[in-house]
Amino acid sequence: MHSPKITCARPVRPMHRVFTAILLGFSLSVTPVWAASGQAGYLKISTNNATRAQKLSLGLNKSVIVDLPVDAVELIVSQPTIANAIMRSKRRAILQGMSGGNTNIFFLDGAGRNIAVLDIQVAQEPSPVAGALQATLARVLPGSNIRIETLSDNPIDGKTHFILTGTVQTAADKKVAETLATQLSDGGEDVGSLIEVVGAQQVMLKVTIAEVSRNVAKQFGINLNASMDIGGLSTGIVSGQTGSSTVGTANGVNMSGTMGAVTLEASLRALEARGALRTLAEPTLTAISGQPAEFLAGGQIPYRVIDADGNPTVTFKDYGAKLNFTPTIQSNGVIGLLVDTSVSEPVGDGALQQRSAKTSVELRSGQTLAIGGLIQDRVTSQISQFPGLGNIPILGALFRSRDFIRNQTELVILVTPYLAAPRDEAPLLPTDSYEFAGDAEATFLGHIEKMYGVGERGRMRGGYDGSVGFVLD
Repeated sequence: MHSPKITCARPVRPMHRVFTAILLGFSLSVTPVWAASGQAGYLKISTNNATRAQKLSLGLNKSVIVDLPVDAVELIVSQPTIANAIMRSKRRAILQGMSGGNTNIFFLDGAGRNIAVLDIQVAQEPSPVAGALQATLARVLPGSNIRIETLSDNPIDGKTHFILTGTVQTAADKKVAETLATQLSDGGEDVGSLIEVVGAQQVMLKVTIAEVSRNVAKQFGINLNASMDIGGLSTGIVSGQTGSSTVGTANGVNMSGTMGAVTLEASLRALEARGALRTLAEPTLTAISGQPAEFLAGGQIPYRVIDADGNPTVTFKDYGAKLNFTPTIQSNGVIGLLVDTSVSEPVGDGALQQRSAKTSVELRSGQTLAIGGLIQDRVTSQISQFPGLGNIPILGALFRSRDFIRNQTELVILVTPYLAAPRDEAPLLPTDSYEFAGDAEATFLGHIEKMYGVGERGRMRGGYDGSVGFVLD
């Protein structure tokens, strides 16, 4: 019995680029993938597969038994340094993985016809650096499942390259894994990354800007104005201001009298005023982790400026509730925020009154933090009097006028981030519970809209249950 003739083709240098194997459709898995029916370590080829190449993956230093349907006379191995073939009989061969790479094997009969063609891939030897990096990433990145495989161009440049696959929870985790793999790869080149982010990637930020302003103004006193006209010479004596610029001059009683050349005017001022103002803005905005987002509910106000050439130009300023932020979801569930928020309103003459805060904070989903606050208490007191007479005890009150103004302002800015996910059902809109008043209500009661209505299920319109009334604040 003649043994099959074994022919070894001239070795061909492996491909230079790292990802050529991927582009050619070869698997990088170290687990064998069988092209025909059989079990692990065994491959049986049928006569129907003789005309097409069959793919077979081998582990390094692993073997597989191949049974042929007919007797083989000749065996051709393209790269014997990658895979070796030993014929145990005319119909049985043993294939061995010698080194990482790709090759093919031809089995021919006595007439030179193909019995089988096998495309062989031998997995690279596992890199100890890749194994250590994979264990480190599993430890420092909670919830991640990263696998690191290696490709080597040893005959060309001796470099080892990493390919990252698997899943992580956040985009920040993905960046950490890719950065570490790049630093540890030969030559510091970028790694091939097929990592998929499976965790929540959207953040909804709710900002609350609340401000309360209280004003108290008091004015009480008598102002005297006297004038004399003697021989064409006129002179005047004023005991105090005729009124505060804040509280005005129309609150009081004015009296005047003339005796010869002397004219006397007296003004009695008495005022007590209180005012309160509450401002509340709650802008809400959603953005993807690592991406900036911007929100503005307001408008623009024009104002005139002079350019460098002295020509007047008109520019526009934004006003209203404004929110800019950039979220970053971290692997431990903490949300990092870069927040820039403001509330502004026109106060006349092109000026804007603005309350703003710009900062960076870290919060977990649903937690609230005050990023800015202001408590301001300003008191102004002014006394105007007639010189000398205003210093007389008790009676001096007739020659004095006192103004008292107190302004109190309390401002707080709160931020609350949430991990956001879309939902199938549509949310309740502000206009869903709005109902216009009927003709009878508009005509006889003067209502524009229905204040309270009953829905289909007997509930108060807008979702109110139980007693509904008014709260006086």
